[in-house]
Amino acid sequence: MDLSFYRDRDSFFHRLDGLTKLALLAGTCVLGLASSRVGPLGALVALVLGHLVLSESAGNLRRVWRFLAILTAMTTLLWAASGRGETPMFLWVKREGLWAGVSAALRIDAFVLAGTAFLSTTTSEEMLQALLRLRVPYPVCFAFSTALRLAPSFVGLGLAVREAQRARGLDPEAGSPMARLRKSVPLLVPAFLSTLRTTGQLALSLESRGFGFSPRRTFLFETRAGWRDAVALGVLTATLAAAVWLR
Repeated sequence: MDLSFYRDRDSFFHRLDGLTKLALLAGTCVLGLASSRVGPLGALVALVLGHLVLSESAGNLRRVWRFLAILTAMTTLLWAASGRGETPMFLWVKREGLWAGVSAALRIDAFVLAGTAFLSTTTSEEMLQALLRLRVPYPVCFAFSTALRLAPSFVGLGLAVREAQRARGLDPEAGSPMARLRKSVPLLVPAFLSTLRTTGQLALSLESRGFGFSPRRTFLFETRAGWRDAVALGVLTATLAAAVWLR
């Protein structure tokens, strides 16, 4: 089972430099924070969805749509129930509070989808090089990229342990909530011990290779900015300028 978000494609967005991809992610977040109206935020969500489609990574939407649906519904309901306004709709819900909830939900959706698009088009090596060019210390960059690389492995390990326990007659989803909680112990202990073993082996490997001995490092693959990055940054700058002017 492939649990990584990255999709190896030859699209326009995949060929961008790592720093450009970080700039697009940051620019999307700025655009989401710069507006509080439903129209511009809806257009931003549509723009990020277009990013996923053009990068041939729309398949990752199947992995986040349930989370987005729950997040959108809960955010809208909470803001509608607690928001203030002067136009009543039903019960204690005001029209202004409802629209504020929809705006907040669209803003969060844009952030989640932008992160999904970034992970779908960026390898851990590109993230590492981009952070290094931003003068982030190498140990911090390595820890960040390693966490992103190992997280899918740990999730896959948990799924493998669950299937192994099911093959031995344990049904973790049957019974009352307390019974399911007790059944989680045979799942958590093997996964926890395997995680400790993996991190211990990683630490030994890094130590044996002299991690941190030299401040200068070389890379097998290095990315360079090109005309695609100029186009993407130009569109981003124009969009940010338009958003500031409209606000």
